[in-house]
Amino acid sequence: MDARDRSLIRVLQKEEIFKTLSPFKKAAELLGWEVEEVLGRATALKDAGVIRRFGAALTPAKAGFTANAMVAWEVEKEREEEAADAMSAHPRVSHCYIRPAFEGFPYKLYTMIHGNSPDDLERIIDELSKVSRSTSFRALHSAREFKKSSPVYFP
Repeated sequence: MDARDRSLIRVLQKEEIFKTLSPFKKAAELLGWEVEEVLGRATALKDAGVIRRFGAALTPAKAGFTANAMVAWEVEKEREEEAADAMSAHPRVSHCYIRPAFEGFPYKLYTMIHGNSPDDLERIIDELSKVSRSTSFRALHSAREFKKSSPVYFP
């Protein structure tokens, strides 16, 4: 990596570029570069494994969601992938994972769901129960959100 790559990484970490529909264009403006150079260098850094992913972090409260829950689902093994695909396609699901089950806790599929109210959240959970064909789940409702932050490289 050279100094330009480090400059690009610094800008790609800025929250302000995610407040636009064209984050790479905003990054180019901040750097004084052409968009093509930003895209080319970002792609090269990703291909080299320097950057793993690029994406905005959702802060549910700032997005207007007042009811959130991590829901753990029990789904038949042969239907896990299908259920995960259906659930992750829902616009109110921000995270969807398959993890190992543990003794006494048979749930393997996890979704983070965001609602506008407790009733809205329950409606979404009901929708997901139907699409996944799972009636066995545990909803772990958010009580308080702590600060979320990503590591900052080259401050």
